[in-house]
Amino acid sequence: MKRFIKSCVTISALSSLLIAPVVLSAGQASAQPKKGFDGNYVGGGLSGQVTNGGQQNDAANLGGNIQGRVKIKNTPISARTKVLWNNDATAINPEISADLGINKSTNLYGAVGYSFIEQDGQSSPLGNKDSVTASIGVESQVKKGIVVYSNATVSLDGFDNSKTLPVNVGGGVGFKF
Repeated sequence: MKRFIKSCVTISALSSLLIAPVVLSAGQASAQPKKGFDGNYVGGGLSGQVTNGGQQNDAANLGGNIQGRVKIKNTPISARTKVLWNNDATAINPEISADLGINKSTNLYGAVGYSFIEQDGQSSPLGNKDSVTASIGVESQVKKGIVVYSNATVSLDGFDNSKTLPVNVGGGVGFKF
């Protein structure tokens, strides 16, 4: 029951993060200059699970990531996917995010998604079983066509037989398309 309540509180908090940019951007005048990065990109970098579930096949680990973003035009919403891997398994994590421009080329975003683990029971960068995920991240176009990104993702029920939540932290460099 405690785990269910903890999951509900986490989902509620992350939902608030997702809804806030929509509400805050609704009142902006159309004459104001656009804020935030408004492009699509794909990139790669490093990622690691920073928590340990205390059981076999759920230790903290380091690996890589490929991440992509497709902006949904005229909305503060984006479709995203992360592919995270280590020596044992791969996790595919599609997400929907709400983006908040914090300057002319940088976004802060919150996302919800689902993590599909290549093989249940094997340690991946998002736990050892399929689960709902929530992420928060930042992305910025640093030069024309070059984007840097960083994010933290929590898998809400990603470890078998453990109350610990898998947390992945990653970042990388992307190319705008």
